[in-house]
Amino acid sequence: MERKLEKSVKQWLGVFIAIVSYYIIHEGTHLLLALILGVFEKIRFVGIWGIQIVTTEGSLNGINLALFSGLSSIVTISIGYILAFHPSIYKIKNKNILIAIYYITLCFLLLDPLYMSILSKFIGGGGDLNGIITGLKTSDIPFRIIFGIILIINILLFKNKVCPKYNRIFKEN
Repeated sequence: MERKLEKSVKQWLGVFIAIVSYYIIHEGTHLLLALILGVFEKIRFVGIWGIQIVTTEGSLNGINLALFSGLSSIVTISIGYILAFHPSIYKIKNKNILIAIYYITLCFLLLDPLYMSILSKFIGGGGDLNGIITGLKTSDIPFRIIFGIILIINILLFKNKVCPKYNRIFKEN
């Protein structure tokens, strides 16, 4: 019983670390761009949804709006790929760090593609996707399809490549 509780605590701690890491990277990318573009106004805390980077009203449009809205997803997904494929990740000996990296990889590979392809239709009015399509003056459909394809690829990647590597590591230890 005690061993199960310890395992559960480690898993939930890994999930928590993954969510915090995701917010730091995703919103940090928005913040960095807002600062670079000189449009940063404030950081808004929005309850369970986390934080948002608020820009000065009307200051972003065109390609800058699309870049501000879309780059954070590209960054998180790219880091997910690095964590999934970099061989040194799988050589880490500390199980607690590996558990956190496992969940970080899962979050980074799946959250933005899931949100951009499906969830944005139902949650928060579109958020980053709205910024991309408004900035580029285009339909959301191609972006939903692209992110949907990325989501399917990343699910398969995680299931067929990442999970077996972690399973092997945890069985060896």
